[in-house]
Amino acid sequence: MIIYRQEKNEIPIESQVERVEALVKWYKPEKGYGFLVREDGFGDIMIHFSHLDKVGYTYIWPGDRIICDVASGKTGTQVVRIIEVKVGSLESRSLSGRPPTFQESEGIIKWYNPDKGYGFIQPDDGGREIFLHASVMRAAGCTALQPGLRVLATFAESERGPIAQIIKVIYEEEKQTASQGSSSL
Repeated sequence: MIIYRQEKNEIPIESQVERVEALVKWYKPEKGYGFLVREDGFGDIMIHFSHLDKVGYTYIWPGDRIICDVASGKTGTQVVRIIEVKVGSLESRSLSGRPPTFQESEGIIKWYNPDKGYGFIQPDDGGREIFLHASVMRAAGCTALQPGLRVLATFAESERGPIAQIIKVIYEEEKQTASQGSSSL
C-alpha cells in the first residue's frame, strides 16, 4: 500500500492508493479536468490539470493511456500521481483524424485569474478571445500575467473556440528592435 499526504483537502490524509492503467475518455483544458476509463471497467477516474502539469503535459487526447496512482476522494476516484503517459496514435489527435492546425496572433492579456487557473487573450486582429490555461503560462516561464501585457499566442481551434498552446511575452524593446530592423531594409 502507498500512502499519500493530503493536498488541498482532495484526498483523505491516509488513503489506500492503487496503481492503474487507464484510457483517456475525454479531457477539456478549458475546464481543467477530464476523465479516464479503467481497463477493468470499474468506473471513471477524474484527472485534474495540475497532475498533467507536474509531468509536463498540457493536454491528453482520447486514446492516450495513463499509468497513474488513484485514490477515492469526496467526488469519486481521482488521479493522485501520474507515472507515465502513453501517447495514442496520431489519428486520435483530433476529431478529423489530422493533427490540429496552429495559428499565431499578437494580442494583450484581457484578464487572468491565478485562482481559477485561466484567463483570456484579446487578439489584435479583433478575432475571438483566446483561452489561456495556467499550464501554458507556466510553460512560458510566467508566474503572473497582468491585463494589458502584450503576448504572441500560438493557438489551435477547439469546439469552444481558440485555445493557446504556446505564449511568448512581447517586450517593448523587442518590438522596437524588430521595427528598426525592418525600416533599415
